[in-house]
Amino acid sequence: MVARRFAALAGLLFGLLGIYGLFSDQLFGMFHLYASHTVLYLAAGVLGLLAASEEGYASRYAQVLGMVCIALTVLGVFTGDLLGLMTLGLADHILHFVVAAIALYIGFVMVESRTPVRARRTV
Repeated sequence: MVARRFAALAGLLFGLLGIYGLFSDQLFGMFHLYASHTVLYLAAGVLGLLAASEEGYASRYAQVLGMVCIALTVLGVFTGDLLGLMTLGLADHILHFVVAAIALYIGFVMVESRTPVRARRTV
């Protein structure tokens, strides 16, 4: 249930960011929205809303979103311009890191902690 709520909320927020990015190139004066960034936000938004329909899809969405966001953070910190596609600032790196941490926690830790562990039988 937590993964479904996360997927719905993340999908809604990323979708709104993607739509906003179609009309403006900055958010709050510190987040830059490039065309490639906007496409990623729109895709993450649509996929999040679709994944919210089922718990399995939602947990997989959280896992993939977390890995993509952590990759964006690491690449952005070390390369600065993400292979020439977009230039990200410190605020973008912090945002991607926070989203990655939350998504990875929900996708891997919370989903696995709900599954019961079978007792081992010794013969």
